[in-house]
Amino acid sequence: MKQYDTFILKKDLNPAIKAGMIGVILEIYSKDDIEVEFVKDDGTNYGYNSEYIFTIKKDIIEIVTKPD
Repeated sequence: MKQYDTFILKKDLNPAIKAGMIGVILEIYSKDDIEVEFVKDDGTNYGYNSEYIFTIKKDIIEIVTKPD
């Protein structure tokens, strides 16, 4: 797992960010904690309570693509 890898969320994060959504890793803070975002087809970010970037545990994602 590294910065800019694409993943599928395995667990609902909140009412707007649901399992099955695709996200991108922005930062890796520790072996367990990562900062991520979820982008819509129009290029804008999904958000919840005025937050658009989320810190989550890596065990609730599954990596699907890795950038070159």
